[in-house]
Amino acid sequence: MPIRIILTTGGTGGHIFPALAVAESLKAKQSDAEILFIGGTYGPEKELVEKAGVAFVGLPVRGFIGRGLKALPALGAMSTSIGQAMNILKEFRPNAVMGFGGYASFPTLFASWLLRYPCAIHEQNAIPGAANKLMGKMARRICLSWPQPDGRPAFAPASSVLTGNPIRAGIARLGREKNSVPSRCLLVMGGSQGARAVNSIMIKMLPELRKAGITIVHQTGKNEFETVAAAYAQCGFSQQETASIVHPFIHDMASVYAKCDLALCRAGATSMAELASAGIPAVYIPFPFAAHDHQTANAKAMQDAGGGVLLPQQQAEMMAENGELAKMLTDILNDESRLAAMRKGALSLAHPDAAGTVADELLALARNNTPGK
Repeated sequence: MPIRIILTTGGTGGHIFPALAVAESLKAKQSDAEILFIGGTYGPEKELVEKAGVAFVGLPVRGFIGRGLKALPALGAMSTSIGQAMNILKEFRPNAVMGFGGYASFPTLFASWLLRYPCAIHEQNAIPGAANKLMGKMARRICLSWPQPDGRPAFAPASSVLTGNPIRAGIARLGREKNSVPSRCLLVMGGSQGARAVNSIMIKMLPELRKAGITIVHQTGKNEFETVAAAYAQCGFSQQETASIVHPFIHDMASVYAKCDLALCRAGATSMAELASAGIPAVYIPFPFAAHDHQTANAKAMQDAGGGVLLPQQQAEMMAENGELAKMLTDILNDESRLAAMRKGALSLAHPDAAGTVADELLALARNNTPGK
C-alpha cells in the first residue's frame, strides 16, 4: 500500500512554495507516494498547487486574529473547516500530515491531532507564527529554517530539527551554477502578492536607476501591475521595455534569479531562502506589520551573515525620496568585490537540500505509522 501524505498551508506563496518543494522531493524519493494538499479556498494555493500537478482540496478557512468584528464569521469558518478536514482525513487515511504555517494549515493539523494521525510542522521564520506555535505542542516533528535562540526555544528541542526552508529544485541548484560575473541587474519584488510600499519606493528611484543604466526585473503583484507599468512608461521606458521588465507574477523564478545580482525586497522567509540559495544579496525592507515583526528578525540574521542590508520601511522611503537609496543600489551593483562578499554571506545561510531533508523527516514519520492508528 503506497504511503499517503497530506500537506497543508496557504494564504501566500511564501507558505505554499516550500510545501510544493517538499511534494516535489517526496515524489522523487517515493514515486508511488499519494500526496494531497489541503489549503484555503480564498488564497492562491489552488492555482499554484494544481499547476504543480498535486491534488488539492480547499477549505473555507479565514484568518481571525486582528480582524475585529470580522473575526466572528472567520471563527465560524474555522470551526466548519475543522469538521471538513476531519472528514477528509477519515477518507484519505494519511500516514502523516505536515503543515507549513499560516491560518490555512490549522484546521487540518488540529483535525489530525484530534484523530491521532501523526503530524509534523515546518516553521519558516525566526519567530514562529500563532498556528505553528500552538501546533508545535502537538506535532511529533518540527522542522526549522533558523536555529532556535539559546535558552529561549519556541519548540521542544527533542522534537526539533534544523532543516532550512525548502525551495524548488531549479532554484536550489543556482548557488552552484550561477554566473559570478555581475550584469548590474536588480530584482524588485514584494513576495508572491507584491508589496505596495516596495513598488512605490522603486517608482521614486526609476529616473536615477534608468540614468545609471541598471537592468531591472520587477514583480509587482497582480493588484499593482497596471499602476507600476504606467509609472515605467511615464519615466520614459518604451512599451517593449516595460513589458520585459514589469510582471504581475513570475512563475519561472529560477531563470530570473540566474541573471540578477541584487534584490530589493521584503524579508519573507521563502524569498530569503531562495535568494540565499541562489547567492543573491539583497536590500531587505521588512513588512513593518508582520506578526511579532518576524521579517525584521529574518533580515537581521541575513545582515549579520553579510548577505544583505536591513532597511526599515520608513527609512527606505526617506532614502528613495532624497536619492540616497538609488545611489546605494547603484554603488553595490558597480562594486564587484562587495557583491562577491555579499554573495558569499548569502550562501552561508543557504540550505539547498532543505526540501530533501524535510521530505526525509516526513517519510520517516509516515513509515512508522499505519493510517488511523
